[in-house]
Amino acid sequence: MKAYTLKVLFCSVMAGLLTGCSTSVDDLVVHHNPDLALQQVDGQGLLRDGKQLNIQYLGVGGYLFQYGDDSIMTAPSFTNPSLLSVTLPLSIAADHDLIDKLLPAPAKQAEFILVGHAHYDHLLDVPYIMQEHMPTTTAVGSTTMKNIVTAVIDDKRLLDITDYAADGQQPGRWLYNRNNTIRIMPIKSDHAPHFMGIKVMSGKYDQALTELPSTAYGWKEGQTYAYVIDFLDNQQQPVYRIHYQDAASNSPDGLMPVMADSKAVDMAILCVAAFHQVDDYPEAILQQTQPGMIVMGHWEDFFGNNISDNSSVDNQQNAVKGVRMTNIGDFIQRVDAVKADGATALLPAPFAWISAF
Repeated sequence: MKAYTLKVLFCSVMAGLLTGCSTSVDDLVVHHNPDLALQQVDGQGLLRDGKQLNIQYLGVGGYLFQYGDDSIMTAPSFTNPSLLSVTLPLSIAADHDLIDKLLPAPAKQAEFILVGHAHYDHLLDVPYIMQEHMPTTTAVGSTTMKNIVTAVIDDKRLLDITDYAADGQQPGRWLYNRNNTIRIMPIKSDHAPHFMGIKVMSGKYDQALTELPSTAYGWKEGQTYAYVIDFLDNQQQPVYRIHYQDAASNSPDGLMPVMADSKAVDMAILCVAAFHQVDDYPEAILQQTQPGMIVMGHWEDFFGNNISDNSSVDNQQNAVKGVRMTNIGDFIQRVDAVKADGATALLPAPFAWISAF
């Protein structure tokens, strides 16, 4: 009873503080590039063996990676329940009409969906997407992720990556796509607290659920993972390497392990949300990896901020508000202070295409 009372008190305080407090990004440079054709001018984005690498930001922690004829994606989040629905907590569910509208057609061919952690703003839409749009795709993530999604998706399409994960400096195992053109190594990481050092929606599921959670608090975090994503040439050697995170973390959580090869990290995909709740983020990641391209994601407000209200999802000039109680400008300044000479940092709008170079 005491724990329940504390949760209600916390939810009430949090809702009161956050309601109406989305952050303006009017003074920031947001990367708008809704046209894939812009990525293919003069051979831009071509890697060894003539393959094109195209990357599209889908909002929150979602990205689509197209590499030649193969593709993978990270867990997208199109459904944006209101803050009150999340904090009270009220019933929430995936918005099927919205997903049908916003899921890009090329994403439906992705072989894997990489899930960094199992909170609702990363996993809520995945079961419906796998049922209705991606019937052969495999979801990759934690034991908790598998135990949630198995309520509606066959276990054969869910991969628990516990035994694949790098832990500290110890490297993990590679997971390859069917054509051996993309490989993935999960990295054991953690999730920043949400508010005043408090983490909500933590916990895990050790047993399979029989139905999907009905409230935001039912979508427990589980183990959080970062990922190394390699794009391979015809000799299965890495030609482009990405370090991906969908949650800010305290160093050394989420840092690269000692790799068996000397391939550098080309792109780091960072999480803006809650960065101020942990120490040395994003500095530790960037100082270790020294990428030439830095993508700052999970920066936009995801409480009732549905871009479906726009007349066209291709019109990305419509204003998007920033995640609440977060100084995005400060995050950008901290990135600029430690990034490598000549490195590029982008704050992408939802559905913008990102050049790999």
